[in-house]
Amino acid sequence: MKILVPTDFSDNANNALEFAKNIAKKEKASITLLYAFYAVYDFAAQATEILGQIEQEAKRTLKKAAEAGKNEGLEIDYRLLQGTVASVATSFAYREDYDLIVMGTQGASGIKKALVGSNTGHVIKESKIPVLAVPQKAKWENVKKISVGLELQKEEEKFFNHLFKVTKATKFPYEFFHVKTEDNFEKEIEFKGLESFLKEKHPELDIKFKTLSNKDVSTGFQNYLKENEDAMLVMFYKSKSFFEYLFNRSETLEMAYHTHVPLLVIK
Repeated sequence: MKILVPTDFSDNANNALEFAKNIAKKEKASITLLYAFYAVYDFAAQATEILGQIEQEAKRTLKKAAEAGKNEGLEIDYRLLQGTVASVATSFAYREDYDLIVMGTQGASGIKKALVGSNTGHVIKESKIPVLAVPQKAKWENVKKISVGLELQKEEEKFFNHLFKVTKATKFPYEFFHVKTEDNFEKEIEFKGLESFLKEKHPELDIKFKTLSNKDVSTGFQNYLKENEDAMLVMFYKSKSFFEYLFNRSETLEMAYHTHVPLLVIK
């Protein structure tokens, strides 16, 4: 397994790296630190000097972080690439066959301006592989379970396979939940059938299913997160309209970003 960690060397990015390290230790995965940058300057003559300064500082910091990881017994390297975080991270991860991108939800400024935070949403939308967005207040030791919000619209097995591939080794229990806004026989049957299928196919996993009733899906998600502060929230990005409904029309994912709840988006 290969994990890509875009970094701007901020505390938030370092916190995301801690999540990546913990996953890597359990998965026996490798980590690549990625610093993406682009020069902002007024005169073309300054370009070489500015780029040189950025590269020199970034390489020094990346090397130090990689050496620290190796001292922890991790397989870790780094890359320094020019471009925006969203474009570089998504294209590099896909081209080099990475399994997971882990990044913080807020960035730093100045010479370290990689815009990790403001680009997290772009990475989630553009990435072809799973993305774990780690809020500033999130702590790995506080995560006790993996909570998967289900839309129940023709669920595909590949999303569950991707989920288990990047999280199975964590040994966290899984709780699949669905927010029911009205009685729907077909969805209830699908929910129960999915539960039976996953438990039968993955008997080694601790799997639970829960149905929540609320007149509004986004409010149901909010209430779930408030009552399950020890969760890593998982969403399947199979339905753009459903994902963007929660992201744009409610505070659900904003709450996940700005509290301690990590958000894993499975592609």
